[in-house]
Amino acid sequence: PQTAEAPAELPAPEMQAAPSAVAQRAAEQVAPATAAALSAGADQARGQLDEVAITQENTRSSAEDFATSVMQGLQPGNATATTARDKGDDDDSKRDIAKMLLAGAAGFAVGKMLSNDREVALNTGDRVVVTLPDGSQQVIKDDNALLYRPGSNVQTETFQDGSTRTTVLREDGSRVVTIRDADMNTLRRTLIRADGSETQLIDDTTAEPVRVSTLPAPPPVEVIRRPLDEDALREALRRETAVDRRFSLGQVRDIPEVRALVAPVNVPEVTFDTGSAAITPDQARQLATLGKVIRDSIDHNPREIYMIEGYTDAIGSNAANLALSDRRAESVALALTEYFQVPPENMVVQGYGEQFLLVPTEEAERQNRRVAVRRITQLLAAN
Repeated sequence: PQTAEAPAELPAPEMQAAPSAVAQRAAEQVAPATAAALSAGADQARGQLDEVAITQENTRSSAEDFATSVMQGLQPGNATATTARDKGDDDDSKRDIAKMLLAGAAGFAVGKMLSNDREVALNTGDRVVVTLPDGSQQVIKDDNALLYRPGSNVQTETFQDGSTRTTVLREDGSRVVTIRDADMNTLRRTLIRADGSETQLIDDTTAEPVRVSTLPAPPPVEVIRRPLDEDALREALRRETAVDRRFSLGQVRDIPEVRALVAPVNVPEVTFDTGSAAITPDQARQLATLGKVIRDSIDHNPREIYMIEGYTDAIGSNAANLALSDRRAESVALALTEYFQVPPENMVVQGYGEQFLLVPTEEAERQNRRVAVRRITQLLAAN
């Protein structure tokens, strides 16, 4: 039920974010160089092809935590490549899933310098956190992880330039095709139904630079601390922005002033134990209203995209909190699919660590171990 007291309105917290190299690089983004995976014909196999069947045994559910903790991922030289159920055995399917979750994870050893002056600060196998020269950090992960659901067959074609084209084939005959560059950035995602009709969901091939100073003022944020009823939640998620241009997914994720053009909606139904990204079934069932609202909106407009955002409290290192918050966002997105049939291709996840604390404290605080949802359809170039 909706709280009787009106939610407090505050200025968008993203407007207080310090300038960072991550945001600056995203603001300067232009259309990427042609990736081989973009230009290769859909029916032409021109790269190395890997194929994996997804089952209950080799994928993670929202109720499971990860086998590799973020603290293990911080160890110098670590280049772990494990999944939630990978206990170190030799099961081929589990190792294949690990490879899919983060292509080349074994090459991202902690302390290694990558291109564009990025240093690996953490590697858990499912996520890598890199540090830029100014100290700002960025998480690298497989955006397709949400799509790897039991009953699917996944084909990943890797090209000589490192770009990939991944096709998730489903039991109903539909498929989702995702093209990524060598740095794991999603360039394009397309849903192809069993009847051959297509919906393009993400297109980051036409990015234009962003001048933050020209963006309109963001709307205020309503601080929601109790569950909203269906009508109130639908209204909160569907608020439009006055911006008259579109952005890439990377710009929405990495530029606070762009993201703030659409206000987030806090999800008070779910908070997390310290160090955990798992959701209990009881918590997941409390997401019923959110699941229905999102599913209804996608039924009405198949191009809808929702960003599920994860956060932590202020305890722990920045890199560990960034990865942990990203995992928490993934768990909520998984729960929305598992319990309420929200199409996973219409969601993206992003962690923001200990930024934007709901309760301003440096102490452990459960309310800060949370998630929020932002409807970013209007911001994206493909929509």
